[in-house]
Amino acid sequence: MSAKRQIRLAAFIYSGQTAQAWRHPDITAHDQLEIEYFVDYAKTAEAGLFDTLFLADSTIVPKAPDHVLETLWSTSQFEPVTLMANLAAHTEHVGFIYTASVSDYDPSLLARQAASLDHLSHGRAGWNLVTSNGPATKRLGIAEDEEHGERYERAYEFYRATTALWDSFEDDAFIVDKERGVYLDVAKLHRPNIEGRWYKVTEPLRIGRPPQGYPVIAQAGSSETGRDFGAHVGDAIFCSNLSLEGAKAFYKDVKSRAVKHGREADDVKIITGTGVIWAQSQAEAEEKADLIASLHPIDVAVRNLGIDLTGYDLDEPFPVENRNAHGPGTGRAQVITDYAVGNGWTIRQTAQRLASTLTHRLIAGTTTHIADQIEEWFEAEAADGFVIMSPFLLNGFRDFITHVVPELQRRGLYRTEYEGKTLRENLGLKRPENQYVRSARAQAAE
Repeated sequence: MSAKRQIRLAAFIYSGQTAQAWRHPDITAHDQLEIEYFVDYAKTAEAGLFDTLFLADSTIVPKAPDHVLETLWSTSQFEPVTLMANLAAHTEHVGFIYTASVSDYDPSLLARQAASLDHLSHGRAGWNLVTSNGPATKRLGIAEDEEHGERYERAYEFYRATTALWDSFEDDAFIVDKERGVYLDVAKLHRPNIEGRWYKVTEPLRIGRPPQGYPVIAQAGSSETGRDFGAHVGDAIFCSNLSLEGAKAFYKDVKSRAVKHGREADDVKIITGTGVIWAQSQAEAEEKADLIASLHPIDVAVRNLGIDLTGYDLDEPFPVENRNAHGPGTGRAQVITDYAVGNGWTIRQTAQRLASTLTHRLIAGTTTHIADQIEEWFEAEAADGFVIMSPFLLNGFRDFITHVVPELQRRGLYRTEYEGKTLRENLGLKRPENQYVRSARAQAAE
């Protein structure tokens, strides 16, 4: 008999972005660059048996008008790999998935950083593969107005180069034979041969194959092209769904795409962003939600939507046609638009409702209410898991660990101990075979 399906949980470490939680009197505004704060967050997540931490990141200061920029907590933050290598030294089980754009790196640099983190953490690293433009865009010869489909073609070529680099050494390439003086079996060293439209990689990576084979690959595209890309290469899809029916449709669509790409449906975990605010009563939880939303100036809240709403009256109904229809953020913009129009909300109401969760779904309530909502989506196959986002940061995250996790365990929906040692093992994901070994076996069978 197969084991009962279990909820997967990721902890979103707020990088600030447009969040205004720093204004709350019970939250210390300078926690952003205190390593002790992040160590506490990681240990709390591990105590709650979370699969992984998830850090959204960009290498640039957010682009915003000065009157918006001056409010943002995200203008100064740690570089992800440096941060997560430190956190790995303070934990044993929880994973570390960080965001890095293919527009900011060349494959060799990213591959080596991610492999190093996987070795340092003994197999707990993950990479959230995104395509957004960054400061290296021009240096890498990438057009800032790159067409949406072309962006994903480039991302796939980057993925192919990166995985080829991770496979430079076979798992047992380092024999360390002291008697013969042979450290490396050179027959098990492979030189990549990637000469594509955007990337050329011909030298092996200077680090052994990662413990997980490949670090866990996360993806967050929700457009048609993004969904297909994620279903093809992703191990986990981080997504934003605001309605149960929309989430079920997304779940079914991505799983079916994965099967069409020759994978099994369960090879891809759908993990949806979910803001959580806990309180002892429903009324108190709603008050807390209103309070944290009120700390967001309306200009910040509107910018948080990620949709160009220039020229619209904030108190008019949310526009059915949005200006992000063909560019970056296409899928997310459509989800927000459908949610706002379906509720009959104005731009102001939509922005305020989604302000504190970076436009993700918000559940505010008691232990039972939050657990019921999570269980409903999970059992309806709207999600395999949830990226728990706490508008009250570490304070609110502790509430979730203390009150909601035990209830999910009582219902038999969530683990009571870690199943494995690596992030792949804990997520129930296969370890990928070295592509050169697989190819050699296929050739021998011909």
